[in-house]
Amino acid sequence: MTTVMHYDKSKSQVLRKVSQVPSVLALAQTAPDANRFGESFRILLRWKGSIYKFIWRDLLVYYFLFYLLSILHSVLDDDGKKTFQALAKYCLKNSNSINLMIMLTFFTTTAMQRLFSMQTTIPGTAKVITCFIMSIKPNLLEGPIIVEQFARWTVLAWILTFRVVCKPLRTMFPDMISLQVAGIIREKERVILERVETEGNKTPRALVVIDWMLLLLKETAIHNRFAEKSNHLKVIEILMTFKKSCGNTIKFATKNIPYALIQAAIIVVYAYGLVTLMARNFEEAGSSGFLEGIVNYFPVIPSMQFFIFLIWLNFGRTAVNPFGTDEEDINVKLLLETHIQDSFRLANLYTQDLDQIFGIMPQQPYTEASLLQNTIPVGK
Repeated sequence: MTTVMHYDKSKSQVLRKVSQVPSVLALAQTAPDANRFGESFRILLRWKGSIYKFIWRDLLVYYFLFYLLSILHSVLDDDGKKTFQALAKYCLKNSNSINLMIMLTFFTTTAMQRLFSMQTTIPGTAKVITCFIMSIKPNLLEGPIIVEQFARWTVLAWILTFRVVCKPLRTMFPDMISLQVAGIIREKERVILERVETEGNKTPRALVVIDWMLLLLKETAIHNRFAEKSNHLKVIEILMTFKKSCGNTIKFATKNIPYALIQAAIIVVYAYGLVTLMARNFEEAGSSGFLEGIVNYFPVIPSMQFFIFLIWLNFGRTAVNPFGTDEEDINVKLLLETHIQDSFRLANLYTQDLDQIFGIMPQQPYTEASLLQNTIPVGK
C-alpha cells in the first residue's frame, strides 16, 4: 500500500515515532566511545547494520559447498582422492595469485568518492524558502498565498529530483496523479508536467518547476513586493544554487559507475571464494588427525580472507546506490517528511512575530548604562 502524505496544511499530519526524529536518529547513529571498556565487544554483538547481516546468506552457501566437497572427498576411491588432492593443491598454490586488492581498492574508492561528492551536493529546501520569506514585505494581503506557492513548488522540485534517483520514492509517487492526490501539485500543474514528456521535452521536470519559481520571483519584483530591490537578485542567486544541486543529483543517476566495473569486482571476489573452497593442504593434514579434521570440517582460515573481501565488495556496492532499500541507505522518505514539515513551519513565519510566541515582550531601550549593567557578572 502506497503511503500518502498530503501537503495541504488542513490535511497534512505527518506523525513520527520518537525514534524517527532527526535529533534522536543522530544520537542513535553516533559512533560509540572508544575509551569505554568492553565497547569493542558490544560493537561485535550488534546486529543492525552489521557485517553479519550483509554476508550471512553467502556464509551459509559457502559452508554448505565446503562440507559437500568434504563429503565428496570421503566417498571417492583412491584414484579419485588423489585427483581431488591434486586439484586442492593446485588451488592452494594459486589462491594468492588473484590480486583482489587492486580491483577492490579501485572499485570501492571510486564508489566512496562518488558517494561523498553526491552527499555534499544534495539539495535542501529550507534556505531557499527562508530567504524568500524574509526578503518580501511583511503584512502583504497576498503574502501568505505567495509564500505557500513558493514553498510548495520548492518541495515539489525536490521530490521530482529524487524520483529520478530513488526507487522507494518512485514507488511512493509512481506518477503525477499520485502527487496530485497527495496535495503536492494542483491539477493544472499536473497537466503541464505530464505534457513535458509527451512533447519530447528533455528538460527534467524538477527544473521546469524551478523555472516556475523564477517566474514567480519576476512577478514579485514587478509588483514591488520585495522589501528591498536587491533582495530580488539575492533570492535568484540562492534559487540557482538550489537548481544546480538538483541538476547534480540527477546527473548522479544518469552517470552511474559502469556495470562492467561492478561485474568485474563481483566476478573476481566470487571466483576467489570458489578457489578457497578447494584450496586444502592434505599433505600436512595427513600427519595429524587433528589437522585433518580442521582441514576437512573447519575452514576458518581460507574463508576468513574471502569474507573480508566480500564485505569490502558489499560496502562498495552499497555506495553505488545510496538511495535504495538497504538498511544503511539514505532514508529519502524521512527526508521528504522533514522537508514538508519545514516548509509548513517556515511558511508560518511570514504571519508570525515574537509576541505570538512569547507574549508581549518588554521593549527596553539599549543605552550604554543598560548594556554595562547586563555585562556585570552576578554576585559582584
